[in-house]
Amino acid sequence: MPAYFGLDIGSTSVKIIQSDGNRIKIIAIGANAFGKNIPAMSNAEKIAFTDQLRALIKDSGFKSRQVVASIPESSVFSKVLKFPVMSTPELSTAIKWELDQSVPFPPNDIETSWSVMEKPNKFDGTEKISVYVVAVPTNISETYVQILELIGLEPVRLENEIPSLIRSYGSILNDESPSAILDLGASGTNIVIAGKEKVFGSFFIPVGGQAMTRLVVEAFNLPMDQAESYKRTYGLSKDKLDGKMVTVLKPIVDNIVGELKKLMISYKDEHPSSSVRKLILTGGGAYLIGLIPYMSEALEGIEVVIGDSFANMAVDAKYKSLGPVFAVSNGLAI
Repeated sequence: MPAYFGLDIGSTSVKIIQSDGNRIKIIAIGANAFGKNIPAMSNAEKIAFTDQLRALIKDSGFKSRQVVASIPESSVFSKVLKFPVMSTPELSTAIKWELDQSVPFPPNDIETSWSVMEKPNKFDGTEKISVYVVAVPTNISETYVQILELIGLEPVRLENEIPSLIRSYGSILNDESPSAILDLGASGTNIVIAGKEKVFGSFFIPVGGQAMTRLVVEAFNLPMDQAESYKRTYGLSKDKLDGKMVTVLKPIVDNIVGELKKLMISYKDEHPSSSVRKLILTGGGAYLIGLIPYMSEALEGIEVVIGDSFANMAVDAKYKSLGPVFAVSNGLAI
């Protein structure tokens, strides 16, 4: 069993997993009482959150002190960039120059990592190298490290959510015919076109389940908790509540569909002999009633499924149906 565990700190919940690759050894989920990601918390909230996180880890029986933790996509810059074929030192310089132009953070205040996704075997002067690049502000990564160290943990690595999602669903991905992964969270939505070991494109939308709930609050004049219940009960079902909920949620869902279509078109333009055939829904929003038929209709010819990050893994029956919720934490733990 790995000496470390995976820790996914979301804006509404915290998910923790330790596994041996075939079996979930320890698993836990707790609420994020502040309803926001760590970078958005005040100093007082960070201190209180640290106490809550320490209690959750202790009460859940985690003995390991080593942890691999996620940083939300909203706090990083991650993108597939294209460059002419060049040597590794030249590529490193080109990436730095590109980040200086593109990243909305001061260039001297970021940490970067990158990996070549595609490199042509033959060269005629027009080929491109595809590189997946991630940049995170140093002050944000340091904040996560400080919080983890305050509760006695040793951060083995911090990573953004996209690699964890791909790792979590690796068993149903392949590089020749990639899938789209739609990670619908509370405060944001990740869209990824990926194979088993390659990222072909990604996009983050700063709206998710919470934004949908706020639309329900405004449309039906309900308190937040009741609006959340309405959303979960009626969802995108056209034959419930006379289809009124579909009308309310449609603008956000259609925005997500639009961005997904752009990524799929971009992939097709760059890979004419291949196309995206499957959409994997994950995150808490994957359970939204009516989402699968809505997406299937909007994306004609695409198979739409709910991803199960616990597929082929033994896990306590209590958590078996929560594969989409634990996708990031499971990917961190693998």
